[in-house]
Order: sequence, then structure tokens, then C-alpha cells
Amino acid sequence: MKYTNVTDVTQVNEDGEVTSQRTSKTYNIPSEPNYIKFYIEDLGALHGLSKGESDVLFSLSRLIGWDGIVSISKHRFERTIEPETGLKYQTFKNIIKRLVDKEIFYRSGRGELEANPFLFAKGDWQDIYQRRMEIELRISYSKENGRTMSSTVVSK
Repeated sequence: MKYTNVTDVTQVNEDGEVTSQRTSKTYNIPSEPNYIKFYIEDLGALHGLSKGESDVLFSLSRLIGWDGIVSISKHRFERTIEPETGLKYQTFKNIIKRLVDKEIFYRSGRGELEANPFLFAKGDWQDIYQRRMEIELRISYSKENGRTMSSTVVSK
């Protein structure tokens, strides 16, 4: 997919002459990759999540914004996650740490997480693609270790 950004600049000089300049930059964004519907339960099984971790993952996945960010403030927890899961706040915080350790979410700011854009995609493809470019994902398979996944946040 091509994305073109056009900028028009009109200026009037000291003599009253009007000049216009138009610049355009074209970016190539690869087309959206093939995808399938994937269930949170299956994602939990692949990552070895406990029932509590899967419950929190399900609750958080419904709260992910168009920018891939989800609030994990105590207020958000008390209003939405605690009633659904019945977990205590400290248990919730421990689960969040494990979900971050398993690279399902990344810490984005105080009280915020960013959903791994290779696992969760919500919004326009070009925005998702840009978020994916900020994270380097490596998946390898071996008979000895099975499936291993690691990632690095390139720039934030």
C-alpha cells in the first residue's frame, strides 16, 4: 500500500509576490498480512498462562485502545478488572509483571501497558505496522527447547 503525504506552502514576499511550493513524500507500507481469528484461551496455552493470567489477559484485551495502550491504574482495576476476576490488587500487579516478562505486554508509561502488536492488532494497518517496526520479534523452534520467543523494543 502506498501512502502519500502532500504539503502545500504558500508565501507572500516583501514585494507582494505569491509563491507556492508543493512537496510530496510517498511511503510504501506492505499490505496487511494474512491473519486468522485467535482465541485468548489459545494464546494463554501457547504462553503457558495460568487461569488467573488468562483471566487478566482477557480483561485487558477488551480495554486495549486504538493506539495499543491499556491503562492498568488502580482505579481501572477496581472499576473493570476486579469485578470480573475477583483478584486482589497485589495479585493483579504480580500477574501484570508475568505478562510483561512473557512479552505479551510492554511497559509504556506509568500505569500503562502496550499490547504486543504482533499478538494484538486494533486500528489502521499502517499504525499497527509502525508499532511493529518499533519491536523486533524473534521466534525459533528446536527439538530441544521447543518454541522460544523473544523481542526487543527498538525505539520508544
